[in-house]
Amino acid sequence: MAKILSLLVASLLISGCASIVGEQAQTLYIESKPTGANFVISDNHGTIAARGITPQYITLPKADGSYFGKLSYTVTFLDANHYPTIVPLQSRLNGWYTFGNLITFGIPGWLLIDPFNGGMYKIYPMQINAIMRPCPRGPFSYTCP
Repeated sequence: MAKILSLLVASLLISGCASIVGEQAQTLYIESKPTGANFVISDNHGTIAARGITPQYITLPKADGSYFGKLSYTVTFLDANHYPTIVPLQSRLNGWYTFGNLITFGIPGWLLIDPFNGGMYKIYPMQINAIMRPCPRGPFSYTCP
């Protein structure tokens, strides 16, 4: 029994708490008014991470695999009769990363494990509801794409 307990404690000390309870990717719900708008999600490196039509669930990675390589995103909504709408998504530290590693004295988790896999981050907002502004109608409608 003591051996099993020792192994359990050792595994907690050499792993990151956010890696144990967190995920490397996060699912977000994307919707718009009007529904049926096209959207494109690009990350902070300029890479297109996803495309689709609202409403839809999308799963995005939280990190790029580099050391402290958190990803943030921009969602661009497009509809023929509405102005484009841009919504930023931000990654923030997960509470498990800070407090979970503190409780277990998980220095390897803080500096070696969690910074690579993305489990230490959470993407906000988790649900996006873009309300798109309609284009003007009439002789001056050239202002809308």
